[in-house]
Amino acid sequence: MIKEEDASASQADVLAVLASNEDGLNSEDLMKQTAGMDVKARGEAVNALLSSGKVEMLPGHTPGAFILRLRKGTQIADATREEQLIYSLIEESGKKGIWIRDIRDRTGLSQTQMRKVLKVLEQRKLVKSIKAVGTIKKCYMLYDIVADESLTGGTFYSDQQLDSQFVETLAHICVAMLQSKRKFSEDNHKNDPAAAREFSFVRSTEVAQFIREKGVCRVQLNIADIESILSVSLLDGFIERRADGMYRALTAKTTRCAPSYCPCIHCPIESDCKPGHIISPQNCEYFTSWLDW
Repeated sequence: MIKEEDASASQADVLAVLASNEDGLNSEDLMKQTAGMDVKARGEAVNALLSSGKVEMLPGHTPGAFILRLRKGTQIADATREEQLIYSLIEESGKKGIWIRDIRDRTGLSQTQMRKVLKVLEQRKLVKSIKAVGTIKKCYMLYDIVADESLTGGTFYSDQQLDSQFVETLAHICVAMLQSKRKFSEDNHKNDPAAAREFSFVRSTEVAQFIREKGVCRVQLNIADIESILSVSLLDGFIERRADGMYRALTAKTTRCAPSYCPCIHCPIESDCKPGHIISPQNCEYFTSWLDW
């Protein structure tokens, strides 16, 4: 029988090894790094650490394999090993969540087992599921976490649908503000076209401040939201954006060369646009309009 002090020493050695390997170790690597430890002592140390919650076991990269690592997340009360395992994976995923397929692949649980555990965690209000914009797949995250905008679509989406009326109204207000700024600048610098042009440009922060001060929107908008709205007006040809990121209203008589009208040049989500994807040239109304122009 292993003495209590020897057991404590073995546990301390295992903890020290795992502490120096943040992503954890599989059983083979743990054996190599604790080669001087008795096999039985190592096994009992690992079991004791798992029972105490100091160490957690995650599925390995091959069937039947596992990884031991220091517990990073929360130990939930009255949970089975499977419930704790899935909860830890969901907790680790943060506000971007984890897809149900990834949970299945990383836990090695059957579909039935996994769904049963997820149902229990949802009933206990420990986790929640959401459907990301543009997909019907379920994504899980902790119950109190606010989902990342890449999943919800952000401020301008409601129930996975773009609030086009809200976007159109805000775009109209932003353009009107820029038009007013341009007129004011031109009226005050009638004899200096260069100054009239320079002072007609506005930063997105100024537009955001204007929206806040006028109280035209009950939703809290950040700078990124305002720039998204300005990008819509830019694509619609109502405003222009300078290289330094400042904006100015365009007049009806303003002319531009044909290539400058290509929406891809100004599109804020150009990096996400790929043929065959949800965001693609095939379903882009701006690109279609440009081709028909």
